[in-house]
Amino acid sequence: MDFALTGEQEALRDTAAKYLADDRGAGDGRPWTEVDDLGWLDAELGTVELALLAEQLGWARSPSPWWATVGLAGPALRAAGRPVAAPATLAWAWENGPDTLAEAVAAARRPTVTDPAATGARSSTGTDSAAAAVPSSTGDVGRGGTPSTHTPGVGCAVAADGTLTGRAIRVPHAVDAVDLVVAASGPYGVELRLVDASAVRVTPAGAGGQALDPSRPVSTVELTGVPSTLLVAADAAADVLALTRRRAGALLAAEAVGVAARALARAGGYAATRTQFGAPIGANQAVAHPLAECYGQVETARSLAYRAAWTVDAEPGRVADQAVLTASVAAREAALSACEAAIQTYGGSGFTWEQPLHHWYRRAWWLATFDGTVADVRAELAGLLLDD
Repeated sequence: MDFALTGEQEALRDTAAKYLADDRGAGDGRPWTEVDDLGWLDAELGTVELALLAEQLGWARSPSPWWATVGLAGPALRAAGRPVAAPATLAWAWENGPDTLAEAVAAARRPTVTDPAATGARSSTGTDSAAAAVPSSTGDVGRGGTPSTHTPGVGCAVAADGTLTGRAIRVPHAVDAVDLVVAASGPYGVELRLVDASAVRVTPAGAGGQALDPSRPVSTVELTGVPSTLLVAADAAADVLALTRRRAGALLAAEAVGVAARALARAGGYAATRTQFGAPIGANQAVAHPLAECYGQVETARSLAYRAAWTVDAEPGRVADQAVLTASVAAREAALSACEAAIQTYGGSGFTWEQPLHHWYRRAWWLATFDGTVADVRAELAGLLLDD
């Protein structure tokens, strides 16, 4: 079996590296149309190819909403037969509902919930374009299953006319999004619905420059009677959300590898050129050994991230879940370790905003805490392994 990248994959990676070679940070002015022109939104790209792009975006600490578009919103849009073109994101965490993607998947797998008679029948015209997939109030369960009386733990409700009301939290790149995919509670369970982002109220977190990573903004999104279009009905929403979680996690693992590799490269270059007492500081074991250990972590994380990306497409389900969780732990820890070792190599100067390393450290912490901590991921992985 050949584990090497193909020529096309190497070309895609190298082209991305050249395109992102100039550091622009949070002020990156690259237009979104260039992402489309480069082919980074093509439906033909598998998760491995997307992971190669994510790694380069992590190396550059790009503020592009590409990951949110292809990783979070992309699976639902493609499941509905819609192109992934404009910047988009997913709202799944709610003030009074699921807090993580894992909880959103679990909520979508629970038996259905709302009594249609209590809310009235939803129109099969207007905002609900997928009329064949929308159940009626006459007892026809359509594609969504059998209605019952209550949906616990879902923080956004679909009204009879297809409008949405709820308050989503920690929505990545909502400030950049044109389209918003929402996991909402319909009469037959959790549905995935499309909303025009201009119709919602977006409040960025960390106002006043206190965001954990300004280049990866998260926001609170308020929906009050916002029109929506059905993308994925209740019977398929859980599977699409599960795929979303795997793909988003695999891409973030690859991005974390890019962050780690960049920090390690900066530290290695500095250790080789910065001299003290007539010799490079890298000649000292106290400097060289931590960087060598980080190198091992980064290469291990890269291997696991590539494997996770491959399993998302080749072996979906439990195997992919384990692979993605394993890669997430290794890559998140590698990114933090590499950034901290690099900061130490620079004599601690990376703790200030003026030092570029600080920005990569912020991204590493964002990655380490996205949708749960490393400890949470370890606990879930342990549960999967012990169940085998």
